[in-house]
Order: sequence, then C-alpha cells, then structure tokens
Amino acid sequence: MSTELVSQPPKRKPARVQVDPDEFTEDLPPQTGTVFNIWYNKWSGGGSQFTLVKAKYKLNVERDTGYTKADKLDRPYFCLFFAKGMCCKGKKCEYLHRVPTEEDVFPLTVDCFGREKFADFRDDMSGVGSFNTVNKTLYIGGLVVKDDTQELLRNEFRKFGKIAKMNIISNKNCGFVTFKDEANAQFAKEAMMGQSLYGTDILNVKWAHEDPNPAAVKQRKRELELETQQVVKNLLEKSEAASKKQKLEMQHNNEPVVDVPDNEDDEQITTNTEVKQIEASKNTGIFNGSSLEFLKHVKRQPAKQTAAPLITGYESSDDE
Repeated sequence: MSTELVSQPPKRKPARVQVDPDEFTEDLPPQTGTVFNIWYNKWSGGGSQFTLVKAKYKLNVERDTGYTKADKLDRPYFCLFFAKGMCCKGKKCEYLHRVPTEEDVFPLTVDCFGREKFADFRDDMSGVGSFNTVNKTLYIGGLVVKDDTQELLRNEFRKFGKIAKMNIISNKNCGFVTFKDEANAQFAKEAMMGQSLYGTDILNVKWAHEDPNPAAVKQRKRELELETQQVVKNLLEKSEAASKKQKLEMQHNNEPVVDVPDNEDDEQITTNTEVKQIEASKNTGIFNGSSLEFLKHVKRQPAKQTAAPLITGYESSDDE
C-alpha cells in the first residue's frame, strides 16, 4: 500500500463582506449643476467642468475573492460592487466575486457585469462601451509621472488579468493599458476608476480610441480572428462538458442512457440482433417452430352460407 500523500486542491473560501451595510455610504460628486443624472452619475444643467472623485473603497483581490451564490446557480456575470471593493453581501451575493479568466465568454451585447452595451461609445469614452467594437485598451488619465510610475501602474492592473502591452506618455500625464481579453479590461476599468498610485493623484480610467496606425489596424484584425476562433473553441468545450455532466447525472440517478448509433453499420447490427431475438422468442412460446409451420399449411374450410328469407313471419302471396 502506497503511503504517498496526494495533494488536494485548495479549498475555496466564501466571499468576504467588503463593506458593513450599516457603515456603507455612497459618495456623490460635488454639485456642479441643477439636476443629478443617475445614469451618468453626474450633475447636468450647470457648467461643463468635470471633477474627479477619489474612490473611498478599493478591491483587494487576494483577500476578497471567494465563492458566492452565483457559483452554485451557475450564473456567469461578475459583481460590479465587488470590483469597486464595496459589496456588502459577501457569499450571499448573486454575482461572481473573482477576476475574469480566459474561460469566461460573454455575448458582444453585454459586458462582464451583465450590463447592456450601446451601438456607439459615449462622447467622453466612459460608460459600458459599444457592441460594435471589441475594445481591450484603457486610457489612464491623471497620472503623476515619476521614475517608478510604470512599474506601479503595471502592478496595479496586472491583478485584473494578463496585460498585452502598456505605454506611458510622460508629457501628457497619461497612459494606455491593453489587456489580452476584453472582459479583464472591463473589470479593471471599474476597479481602478478613481483610485490613486501615490495617495494624492486620482486616476481617470476610460476607454481608449482606436489606434489609426495601419500596422495597429492589421494587428487588431489578426487578434480579432484568433479571438473569434478561441471563443468558438471555448463554447464547444463547454457544450461537451455539459453533455458529459448530464450523462453522469443520469447514470447516478440510475436512469437509462440511450446512445444514438453513429452510422448505418451500427443500425444494421442492432436490427439483426432484434430479428434474432424475435426468432428466439417464437421458439420458446406455446407453439414450437414445427407446429407453426404445420398450421400455416392447414386449409381453412369455407363456411356454408344459407340464404335468409327476404321477409320472415309472413306467408307467400301465391298460397292465398
């Protein structure tokens, strides 16, 4: 008997309550207009001055990640409040409390949080995004460029997925971060909006415009083709996994599993087997084979037919 210890996968922990519901307060931007627009989270009717608000909460991926009701219910969308570090439901939340992976595939009409996209980007390039364009690049404004800014920026954004490339423009105090997958860019955009690298700066994270460089356009086209192939592959793998899971559940419940023959040869084999079974059943009945053959050759005698009177109970008129 082997005494080697088999390493078990780490047990998942329940999602942590990030903010106490009694202490939760949502900070609104300072009033710069007359009417507050709940959809754009800003004031309208006043000046056009845009004011950044520093985020009060921040996501800690290692500490806050855990399972929720969404894992049991097989719901694919992520918690927006978890990304912002301010979910007060914990393991009772009906959305996922983790960072998206390559296996998380979403329709082009919604983002990873389940919010519906629009045909075009907003004028300020914020918001959910467009379903006509696959955008994986974020614009990072409000940077205070120092010697270690690029390293700090990379360490902050790499927590939310694989980074394809990153560029910092020092004289513009801004930068660009491109993720390998769009879902990670969507998640990072919400998680890093209003955050700070040095404590005094406030990051303004938005969608980046497409690079007009012809080389970049060709590269995006190639990446889109590869991404489409990967999406189809992932969907096929999920379908096969679901089919196997269904078969295992049926076997566990002692339900018969019906397999459809793959070709005509299998159907012919099945038909021949059924014919043999029928012939065998004939020989084990009340009559054996010879008795049945004898009965087949017995001629049936036709029954004699007698003409019935046309009218019964009356005498013929000739007798009168």
